[in-house]
Amino acid sequence: MRAYGGTIFRLSAHLERLYGSAQYLDVRIPERPEQMAVKLRRALAASGLQEAIVRIALVPPPVTSPEAIRRLGSRRLPLRGKATGGGMVPDRRRVAAASIVVQPVQPPAPELYERGITVAIVPTRRFPIGQIDPQAKFSARLGSVLAVMEAQLRGVDEAIFTDGMGYVTESTASNLGMIRGGRFLAPPCWQGLLAGVTWQALVEVAHRLRIPYHEQPVTRHELYNADEVFVTSTIKEVLPVTTIDGRRIGDGRPGLSTARLHRAFQALVRRELQGSS
Repeated sequence: MRAYGGTIFRLSAHLERLYGSAQYLDVRIPERPEQMAVKLRRALAASGLQEAIVRIALVPPPVTSPEAIRRLGSRRLPLRGKATGGGMVPDRRRVAAASIVVQPVQPPAPELYERGITVAIVPTRRFPIGQIDPQAKFSARLGSVLAVMEAQLRGVDEAIFTDGMGYVTESTASNLGMIRGGRFLAPPCWQGLLAGVTWQALVEVAHRLRIPYHEQPVTRHELYNADEVFVTSTIKEVLPVTTIDGRRIGDGRPGLSTARLHRAFQALVRRELQGSS
């Protein structure tokens, strides 16, 4: 979560996603959302930071003691009955502990917004949606780590994933959008990508600016031929992309619509934070 001026932006939306993820993963949270919000605000205040990133992770308790795990490991699997999980499955009778970390925000360098970033589409895949629904935000990040390593080997700033059909979806830690013919186009979440809180705010901004927004599967061909491409996230906000797989996007400079969306997003943040003060 991003804190501006000592206030967490859209805290309720982040908590809604947190509790929805816990429900999907069958993790029990002892606090109600409003109680968790108090904890997060107190942690931010205790840090003394005004511009910050606030991270919360739910840590499920282990299934049982090491001695009991050894006993489970030596027991024959029954033909019928309850699966034990071999010590890997959290004990559903116990609740998850919340780990909260507050640290200074480190946004991209200003020159990246002026020249745009370079990205590459990599072969690494995330978990398919039929295996683990990415609408639940969880901490299995190996796919992203491998994709970042591939991006570094190619000498680019960021990596882009594709789904099993070859459609582009998102970057390692950002949503992906494009402008073509005056329309704001984006891959739909049902392709297996996380709907970011910043992204949802940007869609609202696009409606206010009367920029037509449409979700559809996006091919490499469409992405290479876009007028503008950008990525969005809590830290990046709206960051232009000017080169993909060595191909210049548009005229090779950050687009006017991307800059317009970014300014409008920042104005939205200011309005909402003023309203919450």
